Amino acid sequence: MNTRIVLAAGLLGVIAYPAAAQQPAVNDRVVQGLPSKYLPPTCGLKAGHFKVSSGATYLKTGVETEVPANKTRALASGQKVLLEAIQQNDQEKNPAAWYYLGRIHLQQGDLIGADSALTKAEALSPGCKKDISAQRYNGWVPLVNAGVTFAKEQKSDSALTLFRQANIIYRDKPQAYSAAAVILANNKMDDSAIVYLQKAADIATAANMAEDRNQATFNLAAVLQRQNRNEEAAAALERYLGWVPKDVEAKRALAGIYRATGKLDKAKALEAEPGVGAAAAAAPAAGTGQGAAMNAAIALYNAKKYDSAATAFEKVVAAEPYNRDALYGLANSYIGLKKGPQLAQTATRLVAIEPLNDDVLRMLATGQRMAKKETSANKTALQVIAMPVSIAVKEFAPAPDGASVKATATGREAQTSRGKPIAPKPITVIFEFLDSKGTVVGNQEVQVPALKAGETHPIEAKAQATGIAAWRYKTLPAKS
Repeated sequence: MNTRIVLAAGLLGVIAYPAAAQQPAVNDRVVQGLPSKYLPPTCGLKAGHFKVSSGATYLKTGVETEVPANKTRALASGQKVLLEAIQQNDQEKNPAAWYYLGRIHLQQGDLIGADSALTKAEALSPGCKKDISAQRYNGWVPLVNAGVTFAKEQKSDSALTLFRQANIIYRDKPQAYSAAAVILANNKMDDSAIVYLQKAADIATAANMAEDRNQATFNLAAVLQRQNRNEEAAAALERYLGWVPKDVEAKRALAGIYRATGKLDKAKALEAEPGVGAAAAAAPAAGTGQGAAMNAAIALYNAKKYDSAATAFEKVVAAEPYNRDALYGLANSYIGLKKGPQLAQTATRLVAIEPLNDDVLRMLATGQRMAKKETSANKTALQVIAMPVSIAVKEFAPAPDGASVKATATGREAQTSRGKPIAPKPITVIFEFLDSKGTVVGNQEVQVPALKAGETHPIEAKAQATGIAAWRYKTLPAKS
C-alpha cells in the first residue's frame, strides 16, 4: 500500500523562502525581488561597443534610481540602444549586448525576453554561465514566493501560473517543477504532472539535491501507478529504493505493483523482508481481528474509495487508538476526501507519536491550511523548515515478551524563518513502548549525533514487557 500520499502534503517542501507580504502584479513581483544595487558582470564581460556600454549604463541607472518614472525611462532607453547595436551595428555576436538586454528585460518583468536574451548571451560566452544563472535565480525567487502564498490560500490556478513562470526564467532548481506537479496531480492532470515530476527528479539529481530527488521520484511513481503505467512506476520505485533502501512503505508499494504485473517471485521476495509483508507491523496477522480490518481498509484506499476507507480506518483506530499505521492511513484518506479539519486532527495525533517525521508534519500543515487555520499552518511549516533531523521508523516488531523499533535518522538542511542555516546538533530520543490502553510499559533512550544534510544514522530501541502494542518517541536535550 502506498500510504504516503506526498502529492498533497509535499508542497510544503517549497516553503523555504520567506512568503511575500502582498500580491502585486506579476511584473512587479519580479522587479521587487531583484537587488536594488547594480552589480556588474562577474565574468569579465567587456562591452566592446559604445552603444553596448551605454546600455549597461542605462541598466545601472534603472536598477539604482528610486524614482519609478526615471527607472522606466532608463530601462526603455537601454533596451532601445542595445537593440540598435544588435540590429544596426553588427553586435549580434557580442555576448555583452545580449547579457545587458536580458538583464533589462528582467528588470522590466519580461521573463520570455529575458530568457531569450540571456540564453543567447550564455551561448556566446559560456564562461558567464554562473553569473547568468545568478541573474535568472533573482527573478525566480519572488515568483516562487508568490506561488507558495497562493497555494497556501488554496488558489491553485494562480499558484500554478506563477510556478510555470518561475520555470521560464530559471530551471536549475526542482522546487517550482515539483510544486506545479503537486497541483497538476491533485487536479487529475496526471500527464502534465508526470512531465514536471520527471524534470524535477532530473534537475535535483544533477544538482545533487538528494531529498528533492527522492521526493520527486516517489511522487512520479505514485502518479504513474495511478495511470496504470505499472512498469514505469516499478522502475521509478526501484530507483527510489536504490537511494532509500530501508523505506518499508515504498517496498510494500513496489511489491503491490509486482503482483499486479504478474511478477510474483519479485513480490514474494520483497514481502519476505522484515516489516514489508505486514501492512501494519503492530496489527495481528491478516485474516484475524484488527489485522483483517486493516487489510480491508488498505484495499478500499487502493481502490480510491476514500470515504469507505476512512470509515474502515476509523474503526481500526477506535479499537487501537495508538496504531500509527491506522492513523496514517486515516490521514491519507482524509487527504483524498479533502477534509481539512479531520486531517489536522488526525495528523496532530500522529505528530504526538513521531514528532520528527517531516512527512507527518507536512500532513498537519496541509490539514491546517485546508481548515483555513493559516496561523497554525505557517507555524507548522516553519517547524518543518527548522528541523535539523528527520526520523522515519522502518520496523516495529512486537513479541510476547517485548518489542523493538528500528528507525533511520536523516540530517536535513534546516533554516530559520529568515532563511539562515541552522547548524546540525545532537539530540536524545526516548522511545516509549505502550500497551493496548496507552500505558507506558517500557522505554529506551537513544543518542542521535549531529548529522549533515543527507547523512543518516541507524536507530534501534528495545523493551522487555508483555502486551506491547504500540510505540511513540519524544526528544530530550542532548546529553553532554
